Amino acid sequence: MYDQANHLRKLVLAGGDDRRPPAGNAPRLIAISGGKGGVGTTTLAVNLATALARDGRRTLLVDADLEGADVATLCRLDDGYTVADVLSDRRTVHEAIQRGPAGVQVLPGAWAPGRLSSFSPAAQDRFVRQLRGLGAHADFVILDVGSGLSPAVRSFWQAADCVMLATTPELVSVMDAYASIKVHLEGRESCSVYSLVNFTDDEAVATDVHARLARACQRFLGVSVVAAGQVPEDPRISEAARRGRPFFLEFPDCPATRRIEEISQRLIADAQNRAVGEVASWSRPSQHTALSA
Repeated sequence: MYDQANHLRKLVLAGGDDRRPPAGNAPRLIAISGGKGGVGTTTLAVNLATALARDGRRTLLVDADLEGADVATLCRLDDGYTVADVLSDRRTVHEAIQRGPAGVQVLPGAWAPGRLSSFSPAAQDRFVRQLRGLGAHADFVILDVGSGLSPAVRSFWQAADCVMLATTPELVSVMDAYASIKVHLEGRESCSVYSLVNFTDDEAVATDVHARLARACQRFLGVSVVAAGQVPEDPRISEAARRGRPFFLEFPDCPATRRIEEISQRLIADAQNRAVGEVASWSRPSQHTALSA
């Protein structure tokens, strides 16, 4: 069904299971973020976590957007403990997680705008340490950190192993994405940053957005940004959300599902290659050329 994704999966599995990090290693923390609201970070996080879990990767999805809590709705979870209980030290991550779609473990968010973002740096550090200590239970931790320039968002960028930054083709969205990189990565020596263009099926448009963002970040910030691809706009995405289901499961044959599958395979390959001291190439030849221009 996914021709390119199947090819990527074969590349990932070519080295055998011995390339998978041994249980107990810290899971890979991937922050899904945007320069501004409305770029689809929660939908991307939910479906990417679902794709990883369907591929046999132990995956924890964390609703770390401290200004909202949409992950629980998209995963149709019952009321329970939330990230607020963990940040306030009332519960541990283990006590607060619920089982989500396709076996994804989910730590729901809390609707408390303006309050959670004021949690102390010590509380956030304790929270991140708990996530990093989940190596025996998780290969990937997908953090939906939301959008904007708040200190809370910055703290999760600083803690993550890599950031997947969502933007749309709109100029304002691209500029906001650049501003996020400038603010949130200041003082960080190295961080993997991947750009993902949402709401477009025009590869030429997406390639242009990737290239413009990458050139600006390299020239003015000294930060390398690698193209992760694009996800098309599709009414079935909204339909799946209304049903409280990831579109990855509800519409397995739609183009957006194929794109998410491709991205998940690249994340798996990237994690495995880094485990053996290599760096995975994300870009297609045309995108690589554009980013190098």
